[in-house]
Amino acid sequence: MSNCDKCGKKVLPENDMIHFLIILGEKMGETTFGLLGANPRHLLPEGGCQGSPSRAQYIEGQPRDTRGYGYYKKLESMHREAYAELLKKKDS
Repeated sequence: MSNCDKCGKKVLPENDMIHFLIILGEKMGETTFGLLGANPRHLLPEGGCQGSPSRAQYIEGQPRDTRGYGYYKKLESMHREAYAELLKKKDS
């Protein structure tokens, strides 16, 4: 378990943006080589950390990112599937 690059608190694997992006990349048929050296970050808000709003906005129940990042409906199902898979890894 590593610390979030935004808030410095521990990031559990089931809320780690990097783990999420690896799963999402596989679903999109993309290489995740670009994640080498990426810093852990909360995916969803947790303990005062805003997490990654631009990615979390696609997950059911999360607010839209108001910082100017677009929302693309066609990406919604892939993000939600990747998040469901991320949660499954927690239980295994």
